Order: sequence, then C-alpha cells, then structure tokens
Amino acid sequence: MNIGIIGCGIIGSRIGQNWKKAGHSVIGWNRTPAHAQNLGFPLADSPSTVAGQSDVIMIVVADPPALISVTEGPQGLARVSLKGKVVLNASTVGPADNQRAARHVREAGGEFLEVPFTGSKGGAEAGKLVFYVGGDKDLAERIQPLLLQIGQKCFYFGDVGAAADAKLIMNMMLANLMAAMAEGLVFSGKAGLDSATFIEAYKMNAGYSVLADMKIGKMLAGDYSTHFSLKHMDKDIRLALERAAELKTACPLTERLKEIFSEAMKTGWGEEDFSVLYRLITKQSL
Repeated sequence: MNIGIIGCGIIGSRIGQNWKKAGHSVIGWNRTPAHAQNLGFPLADSPSTVAGQSDVIMIVVADPPALISVTEGPQGLARVSLKGKVVLNASTVGPADNQRAARHVREAGGEFLEVPFTGSKGGAEAGKLVFYVGGDKDLAERIQPLLLQIGQKCFYFGDVGAAADAKLIMNMMLANLMAAMAEGLVFSGKAGLDSATFIEAYKMNAGYSVLADMKIGKMLAGDYSTHFSLKHMDKDIRLALERAAELKTACPLTERLKEIFSEAMKTGWGEEDFSVLYRLITKQSL
C-alpha cells in the first residue's frame, strides 16, 4: 500500500518507519524539511503531492492552524482529488477541528477518520501506540488492521469528534497527574525524606502510575529530553478547557493547571518534556 505521512516529527517519522518495515511504500512531508532528514523514506514538496501519491494519508501535526493549513491551504491535501483515498488525522485537536477537516476531505472525494493516540515517542518507536478512533464504524473496522501495524489497540468512540474529546480528556488528566507528582517529589525533598525510600514506598501506593514509572527517574536526574513537549501539552490543556466551556463542564483544577503551564512556557522551556514542571516547582520552592 502507498502511505503518506504529513508531519514527520517525533511521532510521524517513527510511524512512517514502522509502516515501511511492514512492507508499505511510504512518502512524507514536513513543514521544515531540515528537521526530517534521513528517515528512510522520501519527502515530498507539499501535502497535496503526498495525497496524490498515497492511498492512505496520516496527518500528525501540532495544532488546529497546522491542520487547516495541510488540509485547506494552497498546497493542502484537499486541493487534489481524494477519490478512493482515506485520510487519518492523528493530531490532537478539538472535535470541531476534525469535523471541519472531515468535511473538506469528503468534498474532495475521500474518507476521513480521526485517530488521535497515546504512547508518545517510546510507543511510536516500538509500534505500541493506542488509538482513539472516531468516524464511520465500517471504515474504522477496515482501517484497524493497518493501525495495528503501528499500534497495539484501537478504541472506537463514535462519530467524528468523539475521539477528539476522549483524547483531550485523557491529556487533561495526564497533565494534572504530572503536576501533582512534581509537587509531591519537590515536597518530599524539602521535607528531607530519603528519595530512594520515598519512591519505593510510592510504588506500593494506590497513586502510583505508568506515568510515574516513565518520568520519576528522569525528573530527579534533571533529564527533560522530549517525549511529549511542554508546548504541546499546554496547547492540549487550552483545547480541553475550551471544549469544557462549550459543554458547561467545571474544571477548576485544570484551570489552575493552565496557569502553571503558562508560567512554565514563559521560561522558554516549551520544547522540553512536560515533566519540566518539576524544575518549575523546584525553582518556586527555593
């Protein structure tokens, strides 16, 4: 199968490489070509060129404006015929953003699914992403075997927009968990508790999580190499709060959390992993 990847960053590049390993012909596009070199598959000059050469196109871009650009822009994929083609949007955006993209894809003759994921850099590299799927159920079932070549599980949530909601809510909860964990680790240090003993005890506490397993060692070592950047989580919290406001859902913890993320963004740490909250709280605790 001919597969196109629009957005060959940390995740998109690894998805493309895994699909190539599975035997597919892969072509990519990246807004900044210099950031997507030596991937093992060629880069095209535009999203529309990728679409023209692909049966399935996956979009992995940063935010709603980027999604609009690669779908509707002058060189967007919907500028060419998408008849017989499937577009998968894996970007974390709002429900209305995916509904808008779906409309443009359908007007160009194509089919659309939203497929945001969890798993970050490590999951993408290992082919163990978990996809949240929204759109036509028959199409979702048809595409699932392809997604399982780069992931381990697909959860179907309903029409386009439902999976976007699920992803925003998941990331909102993840961000709150990270902030609480960072506060707790700084607190334990200020209290003079032995770090190794505290972490060993924490592992036997009901509050321990996969996130803690992934991040604690790196946080304590001051390693904020990017798996999921602060700037992208900051954007996701904003989108989640906007969606919550539409639904008249109170999210008081997340509203305060957005202020904390904004403070971290002002430091210039946006490109670092979102676990850099630990550094911020350490700094505030001096």
